[in-house]
Amino acid sequence: MFERPRISYIVMVLLLILPQSLYVIGDYLAVGIRFPFFRIQDSSYGSSSITVVQDVRYVIRGTVGGLAGRTALATYAWVAGLVVLVAAAILVLSWHLLENSDYARFPGPLIVLAGVFFLAWGMIQYGPLFSGVSGYAVPVGVPILWYCGYQFILAAKRVEAQPAPVDS
Repeated sequence: MFERPRISYIVMVLLLILPQSLYVIGDYLAVGIRFPFFRIQDSSYGSSSITVVQDVRYVIRGTVGGLAGRTALATYAWVAGLVVLVAAAILVLSWHLLENSDYARFPGPLIVLAGVFFLAWGMIQYGPLFSGVSGYAVPVGVPILWYCGYQFILAAKRVEAQPAPVDS
């Protein structure tokens, strides 16, 4: 099913826009939903939308505790997951638009790897059990990434198993 262009495009768009994590900072100082490109956070100061670019800016400027603190490392993991997920989307487009089945084997493992990076974000930020004194996180999107990545891996195997067309 994922070897069909329309289905794989829709799946990739959904993976790029669906929420990946729900989180709580501290003792409910703030709560938020984290999407691949941004997060929506509600606190006593009000609601805000914070993009990945702003997160990286906070790390570089030292607003969140320096370049090597826990929040900085978690931000690096999130950015790595986003880059890998975007690369997978580009490969899905290349696979179908260029009609080159050589690209079919890469999106699946990259989507799974993006899930690993997003999971690492929660573990770095909140601890190995996604809960600690700094709050907690629920990685709701990671199982979806892993399932879709696995389906893309199966689709790549089906594409590779198809006999090559014979030119006459």
